[in-house]
Amino acid sequence: MKTHVWIAVIVATLLGCKTGGPKEPSPYLGRAVGPEGEVPAESVPPKGGKPAAAPAPAPALNLPPAQDDAAASKGPLEAARRLWTDRQTLRSALASDLASIVAADTAFAALTAKALESRGNEPLFTTADGASRALEALLDALRTAPDHGLSAPRHDPSALEQSLAEMKAAADAAAPMRADLDRAPAWAALKPLVLARPAPTDVEVEGLDDAGRLKGLGRKEYAEAIASHTRALEAEAAVGRARNRIEVQAQAAFFRWALDMKFRVVAEPFRADKDEATAIATRGDAMLVAFEAFAKDPVAGLAALPPKHPDYAVLQARLAQYRKLAAAGPFRTVPVTGSMKVRRGSRGPIVEALKQRLAQEGYYGGPLDNVFDAGLEAAFEDYESTHGFEPEGIVEERHARSLNVPVEQRVRQIELGLQRWRESLVRPEEPLYVRVNLPEFAMSVWEDGKQLTKHRIVCGNNNWDTDPGARLEGRINRTKLFEAKIERVILNPRWYVPKRIQKLETDYELLKDPDYYEKHNFVVKTLADGREEIYQDSGDANALGRVKFVFPNPYGIYMHDTNMKAFFSREIRAFSHGCIRLQKPFDIMDLLLEKAAGITPENGRAILAKEELREITLKTPVPIFVEYNSVGLDDKGRVMFFSDVYGYDRDYFEGKIPYSPEELKLLTKKITRFD
Repeated sequence: MKTHVWIAVIVATLLGCKTGGPKEPSPYLGRAVGPEGEVPAESVPPKGGKPAAAPAPAPALNLPPAQDDAAASKGPLEAARRLWTDRQTLRSALASDLASIVAADTAFAALTAKALESRGNEPLFTTADGASRALEALLDALRTAPDHGLSAPRHDPSALEQSLAEMKAAADAAAPMRADLDRAPAWAALKPLVLARPAPTDVEVEGLDDAGRLKGLGRKEYAEAIASHTRALEAEAAVGRARNRIEVQAQAAFFRWALDMKFRVVAEPFRADKDEATAIATRGDAMLVAFEAFAKDPVAGLAALPPKHPDYAVLQARLAQYRKLAAAGPFRTVPVTGSMKVRRGSRGPIVEALKQRLAQEGYYGGPLDNVFDAGLEAAFEDYESTHGFEPEGIVEERHARSLNVPVEQRVRQIELGLQRWRESLVRPEEPLYVRVNLPEFAMSVWEDGKQLTKHRIVCGNNNWDTDPGARLEGRINRTKLFEAKIERVILNPRWYVPKRIQKLETDYELLKDPDYYEKHNFVVKTLADGREEIYQDSGDANALGRVKFVFPNPYGIYMHDTNMKAFFSREIRAFSHGCIRLQKPFDIMDLLLEKAAGITPENGRAILAKEELREITLKTPVPIFVEYNSVGLDDKGRVMFFSDVYGYDRDYFEGKIPYSPEELKLLTKKITRFD
């Protein structure tokens, strides 16, 4: 059904125009918002978007003059038809008003029309007394936009609040008119016919007369009813327009809130929506499902939109904390430069500045003197552990660069961290899952909403590299962002050398040392079709180590043990060709085999000890989510700030996400020649 047809049906129902017998009138005759001619307040448009067009001024009723009593002089039938016709004129005017309001919101017009239809064309956000429970819940949610790091102007509830005030004023002004109409004897008699559909007939009027309902009524009484009815309709028109405007405004506000809270991707570099319209077109059906849940239970429906991962709520609290820090003033500068090292035993103004700086962020609570004592050392090690450094207690220039990041930038990082959680593919309700966070260089295993374990990883490097087989060059070693399911665990795996690594690395090693393959346990096989296959046999020297975790994905990425353990002691651990190396692979093996394959750690280690290649299929595949979030939480609930290893934070803040074709070319481009 097309939007304009929806609107016609909606208005007919909202005005009490269903076919059938007489019914009591609604206190309001429409579902709109704001006084006649007012332009509705619109949200801040998305980047690159345009403001919604203003609706046309509300149409006038154009009722015949109230003093025109020609219909009254012709008796009760013509009076009833005059009253009925005037009411249809109001319905038509409000229908046009509603259509213009819905159409003016270019972003959500189609969704709003569907939502109105889905709730049986009944008002959801208003009652005869003003705001409904649904609108009150929505307004409460909109006021929390800053708490989520969302744009306050975009979700400003003041336009809705103003519309509510206007509706109340219109209703107060209409009340005397309604009371005056209700006192008119002719209206009391003809009211059932006037409110019915279709128009009153002579048979119906004769029925009223036969029942004695018209006794004592004449031209004067009918003229009085027509005049009172005209004045009441003019007043009710203002109420109807106000109520219409609230319904549409609130509907759009809900969709905008749901879009930003759950359904729009703006930060994930390769999934980000081009613009708001693209997000609505892609996820409009899901937004309607969310609205249906909201319509059934507004509070529960709104509560279902934010992420359910426990880190999200804690990070919200930390956002409030850092905003307070920002309001209190800038962080104290710590002037450590060059080869300077400030450590326990140091004295002077730099130490005093360091104490003041750590005290600002809550890491240090001792005396603010100029002595680098044990308390300051412990406090700085705490700072290091939450900012991606090894906790050594020695302040160098690289630490000072971190300490001197403006507090306002930390606020923006936390806001972005919340946004990334809203875009996260993680499903916290999964009974068991693995989350890999690349900027943290860590992976964690979660069960029933609680973290079981966390370990260090090595992820793909950020170097400019080449792939001669695919004739590509670029930052092709970055570990990709995706979700998959761990299906198999391979013990004592072989490493099949990718053609790219063969051409770029192992072939060069062979040129330097013809015995390289033999020394490093490589096997060269010629297949039946004549192709050559090279793999490194199982063993401690194997590049994959002793265990490999397989989760099919488009990128050929997997997790594995490694024979290069030294990288795990680095602060920045981006050294692989894209796969994920595990610091404690056997702990992960024990856990996943026991929980997803029914194999005890003892039995798993016994199989491993045989040093034979063994592939184990998990009875229950385990979801794995590879993500990019440069903020997190430690076990004390403190914010952790990680390295923007691939520059995705920088690109977001510079407005480069979603990547343009030109930006993508800077990441990966075709090679026309490879030597």
